[in-house]
Amino acid sequence: MGWFGKRRGAGSDTGAVPRQEFVASLREGSRAAELTGHQYGAQQAAERYAELVARAKRVLGPQDIDTLALRHQLAHWTGESGQPEVAVRLFTQLMADRERLQGPRHQDTELARHQLAHWHGRSGRSEEAVRRYEAMRRSAEREGRTEKALTLLCEVGYWQQMSGDNAAALRAFSGMLRTAQQELGPGHQLVTVARQRYAEVSGGLPFGNEGGDEGLRDLLATAAAVEASGDFPRAGRMYGEIAARCEHLYGAGSSRTLSARVAQAKTAVSAKDFTTAVDCFGKVLACMELQGQGPGSPEYDILRGQRDELAKMAGRTVLRMAERTATLLGEVVQAAPTAACAVLAREPGASHATCLTVVNDGADDLTWRAWTEERWAAVLRDLSRQGYEATALCFARDDLRPTPEEVSVCEQLGVSGVYVSRLSEENVRIDAYVFRKGEPEAIRVVVVQDERRAMGQQDARKRVSAEADGRVAWHGQAAAIGTWREMKRARPAAGVDRPPAFGPYEVLERVGEGGFGRVYLCQDTDGLMVAVKTLHAHLAAAPPIKQGFAHEVRAAQRVDGRFTVPVIAADTDGSTPWMAVPYVAAPSLQELADCCGQLDVDLVRTLGAGIAVALSAIHAEGIVHLDLKPANVLLTEDGPRVIDFGIAQIARLTEPRRGFAGTYAYASPEQLREQRTFTPASDVFSLGTVLARLALGRSPWGRDTPSVVANIRAGRPELAGLPGDFVEVIRSCLHLDPEQRPTAGEVAEALVPGAGEGRIDRPPLSERARALVTEHTTMPATRHYTTLACTRAQGTNGPTWSACSQ
Repeated sequence: MGWFGKRRGAGSDTGAVPRQEFVASLREGSRAAELTGHQYGAQQAAERYAELVARAKRVLGPQDIDTLALRHQLAHWTGESGQPEVAVRLFTQLMADRERLQGPRHQDTELARHQLAHWHGRSGRSEEAVRRYEAMRRSAEREGRTEKALTLLCEVGYWQQMSGDNAAALRAFSGMLRTAQQELGPGHQLVTVARQRYAEVSGGLPFGNEGGDEGLRDLLATAAAVEASGDFPRAGRMYGEIAARCEHLYGAGSSRTLSARVAQAKTAVSAKDFTTAVDCFGKVLACMELQGQGPGSPEYDILRGQRDELAKMAGRTVLRMAERTATLLGEVVQAAPTAACAVLAREPGASHATCLTVVNDGADDLTWRAWTEERWAAVLRDLSRQGYEATALCFARDDLRPTPEEVSVCEQLGVSGVYVSRLSEENVRIDAYVFRKGEPEAIRVVVVQDERRAMGQQDARKRVSAEADGRVAWHGQAAAIGTWREMKRARPAAGVDRPPAFGPYEVLERVGEGGFGRVYLCQDTDGLMVAVKTLHAHLAAAPPIKQGFAHEVRAAQRVDGRFTVPVIAADTDGSTPWMAVPYVAAPSLQELADCCGQLDVDLVRTLGAGIAVALSAIHAEGIVHLDLKPANVLLTEDGPRVIDFGIAQIARLTEPRRGFAGTYAYASPEQLREQRTFTPASDVFSLGTVLARLALGRSPWGRDTPSVVANIRAGRPELAGLPGDFVEVIRSCLHLDPEQRPTAGEVAEALVPGAGEGRIDRPPLSERARALVTEHTTMPATRHYTTLACTRAQGTNGPTWSACSQ
């Protein structure tokens, strides 16, 4: 046993205390510091460890093993105290010392290496954390340490998810799940961890990012795990998506499709959603018929009998409402127990009420009781314009029996009546009725777990029919985030050149500026990434421009459809008017054309039909795009997404001048003539040019701007090399007379019969195109924000006025 005193730098710390006792006192101090950290906070723990490290360095020296252990804990608690950058520096120094003193493969060195990667991620450098964990994983894999390699792969996936690289995270967890099952067995703990992580990530991504057999196997395992957890509605949706993908890959009558349909039907029955179950059983029977197991076969007849029984059960009316909606209804009634009045409504595709619109929550206001049927009908129409379907009128009172006036109103409007009475400060009673021929019939009320976030639900009190504050207006699709980029909370960029937030959207960074305003990359509290486009202050100060901005934004908000990227939120009355659109992580068709050159005609037909359907939805709201071009169409796995509709009119408002509007290479003759007003036919002309450009691999109008302008004005497109029927569609779009051009809907039908009814398949992408889509899907939003900021055309596209496009 060595003795040491002041000659070793101990001073008054040790006197003549032997090393063993001194180290014991340090370890006791470490236990006390850990307890302090857990009870009083990380800062106090870091301070105590700083004192212990100082003592250890003076007595034992900075390279002693026990000093290194204390330095490790000091770095950890320093990071936890809100100083991740300092933690990175401390762990960097510690790892270097451990590698030199203990060797690069010592378990303490590996732990320091692990922590260094972790704190890189915690300090906002997720990509660096991914790189370091991936290097450690490869090393463990080479050494045959399977469990260690899988644990590190889990860390890789976690930090990919934190950076917003959700598709890459999905692949990481999928690989982890597959390897763990093969190498460690289905009952191993890492299999469960991988499945849980896979389920968490897959819930926030559009279906199909992991396609093919492997992706389907993983999704089936995940759906089974979700079903086993008791979340039957979510499991049913997953089985439905799997069935749709199986049908696409293997055919409607395949055994895989049938298996998924059966699983979907079972979960619907378990969820007691009998209406959905009837529909699912119908699909099962149809699939069996395709396999040759029609009426007369034992299995078919048994399932048909079960479906008929379920249909009887579904016929018994049940009022279903989301848990948060029911809670809000209870709060409204508690506030006004004899005067509250509201409307229950549901979002498109929802099987239950997801929204509560409060008509009155004042305890003394009973004016609504004198409302006529016409007045109620106006409230329901307003809800319908916002994308909601009314399901019931709600009345608060002690006497839960419907009045004759309420019976008449509900029956005429085709909605149920809900009567709510306060029983205590915590409880309410809810009775519900349907009305037939003036007679009330009691129905069951079922409160279900929310299937998806109802956007703005916590602000539903303010959603009266006239939108009480007149400010932030939400689009009905704002909750449908499945195809939009969602991630964990991101860290705002450094700097002060940005406002803190727009409505619920925290500003991460400013990503662009144009003639009419700025563009910011933002994120809401649930992780939804959006681009917020603002109007410059000097323009907002001009009433005509501000009013025009509000008008165009309201029109864009009404646009709905599979192939559009809508305006989901806006505040057009504030000092800085703004609108928000979802961030879609996808390449543009311009990037696709640059990458792949001339595209297959079948692919162009599919893409063109989707664009035409989007234009039909845009035109239906009185909007003319005026700058349709490949750079303003994004490509996702399930089809195109037209962006920036309405931006053209806003830019023209903010730059009042005569002159050309658009991009020369895709402009219509009317635009080249510098007309003041335009019709949807102008967009159809641009669509024809887009189709030709993609299918030919070049512009049909020439290479330089003078040639383009001259050929467009003369109606001389060069379309040689394209199939005859396809050329006819393009020529009809490019007719010089706008009156002679087809509508966008007619173009869609000509390209893909049934397109107007939604019968458009996923685009048949080549491997190179699919890789491009995947690259953008897996790219963090902050690395690909130029799509948000500007789609200014380059090269042969010619000049464009739109400098602030998504």
